[in-house]
Amino acid sequence: MKKDYIFLLGRPGCGKSFVYETIIKKLKETEKIEKVERVDDFPILKELLDKDTEFKRHLRKEGGFEVTDFTIVDEVLSTIDSRLEGVKSKNDLVFIEFARADYISALKNFSPATFARSMIVYIYCPYEVCLARNRKRFEQQKNNAFDDHIVPTDLMESYYKNDDIEKLFLSKRSELDKVMPGDFFVIDNASEGIEALIGQFDALIKELK
Repeated sequence: MKKDYIFLLGRPGCGKSFVYETIIKKLKETEKIEKVERVDDFPILKELLDKDTEFKRHLRKEGGFEVTDFTIVDEVLSTIDSRLEGVKSKNDLVFIEFARADYISALKNFSPATFARSMIVYIYCPYEVCLARNRKRFEQQKNNAFDDHIVPTDLMESYYKNDDIEKLFLSKRSELDKVMPGDFFVIDNASEGIEALIGQFDALIKELK
């Protein structure tokens, strides 16, 4: 493997877990990879929000929460970056997952040294599909008052409905080369059929090698 870190980006419900599980299965079949760590930004966000006992930076709502002070999401990512070296020292490969509306700005919270060792993978999936999956997840977890991966519907609409990478992917794909801070790959999860997805996974594995 020529990469130490794989970023998995995409709005809630885009299929990050499915992509992760598929990539790991393929890598373990073809590469000498045994120890893998999956770093999600939520536990660190929760860590910071737990300190916000006066609710100055967030609110609880619809089985989850809503961030009201968005400086905290940058703080989460810079905290992840500061911890990556320690995580990698114990693993063969590290996955970093998060969802944002402004990925290009969010990625600035990571160092050039991190991107020199990374592949950035963006998972494209139409908003309507992601919204339906998120609502289904909410229904399945409705007895859990603070499920860590449920995004309130109004936040899906106001924050996650549009993002900057999706906009370029759908309109000016050549521009992605100019704005991404390192090697990147787009998985089109709107494609019909599992065969189309498997072909994309194989192409990604080839890039990672």
